[in-house]
Amino acid sequence: FVEGYEDAVQCTDRDKYFVGDDYKRNVLEVMSPEQLIDVVLCHPTVEMRPSGRDTGFTASYRFDPLTNMQFTRDQQITTNAGLVMGRLRSVQRQHEVQLMRFCFDKLGLSVIGCIEAPGYLEGGDYYPAGSGLAFLGVGMRTNSAAAEALMEKDLLGTQRLAVVHDDFEKCQDRMHLDCVFNILGKDCCILAEDIIGADKPFRRTVDEYARSGPGQPYLKTARSGMEFSAFLISEGFNIIPISREMQLEYGCNALNLGRGNVLTCHAGAARVIARSPHFTGDLEHVDFGSITSMYGALHCSSQVLVRNKSLIMRPAVVLPDGGIL
Repeated sequence: FVEGYEDAVQCTDRDKYFVGDDYKRNVLEVMSPEQLIDVVLCHPTVEMRPSGRDTGFTASYRFDPLTNMQFTRDQQITTNAGLVMGRLRSVQRQHEVQLMRFCFDKLGLSVIGCIEAPGYLEGGDYYPAGSGLAFLGVGMRTNSAAAEALMEKDLLGTQRLAVVHDDFEKCQDRMHLDCVFNILGKDCCILAEDIIGADKPFRRTVDEYARSGPGQPYLKTARSGMEFSAFLISEGFNIIPISREMQLEYGCNALNLGRGNVLTCHAGAARVIARSPHFTGDLEHVDFGSITSMYGALHCSSQVLVRNKSLIMRPAVVLPDGGIL
């Protein structure tokens, strides 16, 4: 953009060309793919003012770089219903959602919905758990407005949603649900040891919402307010505790590849998982230090784009007291 002109007369046709879309398009068209990627990731703004000499302009440059694009699980979630674009809490990351949406459009992937203000939704807070259940962490990043939007707009594709509240800790080192929790199999999960139990000061609590069938509204069930580990056990999960020290080094941020195959970047946590009788899959430790140094790990750096379309919602059971199983 141009500043410094007292009136439109001072801005000649030549001046207008150099700050117009045609000039920008001509410049971009001759750039290499590598240069274009740099432009996208650096997110530059060029500010031009009249100089009255030489080239006629002076320019200054501002960059708002997308420095967290390697963490591709945050900008969106993929539910059993499809791709849902999120809304990131950090100002410096909000342009990432636009970039990922552009990529999905180019890939021909359909987006079924977007979270809008006042909602905030980050992918690190979402975990699918089969055809009938999904977990959504609500705390420092994702908020209750996003959970409500997912249910009201019918974006989940599941019968139930377990909203996991971080009300007692809200620590930056555990900003997302995937910092303290991970599903390794249909009946096996890992969980930060110091949030297990109703007596723990950093415990999480669960509000469960369910609906009786497709198109029906989600209602809070009688099981709401449960301590998180108790809820997991009631769902048939065997919990492998991970120490706080390991958790803070991304011990819970493993990547479940399906069919019992799990990647982990923490050797100590890998040994704990491998020794547990509850885990019967294959575990591989990988060196991911170049990424963990940037405040994220394996699960942070991944994203599922398509889920099994054969997943069918199971009918809910409505109890006499109005609760739903």
